[in-house]
Amino acid sequence: MSNTNQLRAAATGQAAPAPKTIYEYLEDSRVKQGIAAVAGKFLTPDRMLRLCVMAVKKTPKLAACDPTTVLGAMMTSAALGLEPNTVQQQAFLIPYNTRRKVGNQWVDVLECQFQIGYRGFLTLAYRSPQIQVMQADAIHEHDAWDHTLGSQTMLRYSKSLRERGALIGAFSWARINDQGESACVLPLEEIEKIRGRSETYRALMRGVEMAQDEQARNKAELKLLETPWVMWADDMAAKSAIKKHAKMLPIASNDALAVAAEIDARGEAGALDLRSMTSVEQVREVIDEGGDPPALEDHTEEQAASREGFGTTQRRQADPEPAQQGQSAATPAATKGKGKAAATPAPAADQSQGRGGPAPRTYAQIAEAINKLPDGARDEALLELDGARHLPPDQIKDLKAVIDRRFPE
Repeated sequence: MSNTNQLRAAATGQAAPAPKTIYEYLEDSRVKQGIAAVAGKFLTPDRMLRLCVMAVKKTPKLAACDPTTVLGAMMTSAALGLEPNTVQQQAFLIPYNTRRKVGNQWVDVLECQFQIGYRGFLTLAYRSPQIQVMQADAIHEHDAWDHTLGSQTMLRYSKSLRERGALIGAFSWARINDQGESACVLPLEEIEKIRGRSETYRALMRGVEMAQDEQARNKAELKLLETPWVMWADDMAAKSAIKKHAKMLPIASNDALAVAAEIDARGEAGALDLRSMTSVEQVREVIDEGGDPPALEDHTEEQAASREGFGTTQRRQADPEPAQQGQSAATPAATKGKGKAAATPAPAADQSQGRGGPAPRTYAQIAEAINKLPDGARDEALLELDGARHLPPDQIKDLKAVIDRRFPE
């Protein structure tokens, strides 16, 4: 029985019925009829049902999620005609731990999130009757590109095949029927603002900030490194450009590309009410008519305050170093960054200053250094690995695997 049902049962004094599993939902004839009612010409109901079962089998944690959120995600994916959790990477059903308010109490829940992939957006663009061609990509500092607006609007882009440098932006370009070309360029600052609105990214960054010790911090940093915003930064940057571009294109409000951009933006912010998307009428209103995706009630600040003890621990205040002769005592204070967010966690505070040298680098810092190396720099990568001897063996093994993938012998 879910925590939500337990609280409701306690409030009413009645025993709550055993919740249906997602497999039971998928066997329900009414659910099959609902999926058949919203599935379009690009995805048959039978194939969608098979894909749903495969998705849960591939990701068993989905079976532990609130089944109505899983079903809502499946209905949304079916209506958009995007295959979830396949090698095509069009859309994703993702289990996610979060907190929801039931009555006056906050409870820990496992829900399904629905996210549309970079390839999914391009798929929808090519289905649009108004778009002939669409291209999108991340821009790095050594790529060749130029963008001009005005009477001679144009965008030129050429990807550097080696030593691309740091990410500096992203673009989306489209050729529109009888209306020429259109482009949208996002600078890095705007991409980072979009990333900062991601509920998953914010929660994992909070986990790093709230870690009580080095081991907990390393674990939190490892989780952060596995998020799409870090592992697939280029794809997420390009996807962000497409979503922004979709709002500028001369397409109908119920064009699948425009609808998908709104759904994904709300979902990434953790505000999409997937439970409501189990209703055929609601799905049709959003997908077919271009209505606003259903939103959860905004409890952002209250939710953040309730997270103490949920997946994180209360921030530990560092003990002040004893004052040395001629020096004043200083108490380190944890501060929250007010500038642009980093792609990886901020380095741990230097706890060994005044003790003969800097603190050892964390797993995240070494991984970031390896990922920034140019192609062919295997020797430099191995030198970085040599500086990871203080890390646990499993993390050293992970770093070696990263090197072998990026710099094969």
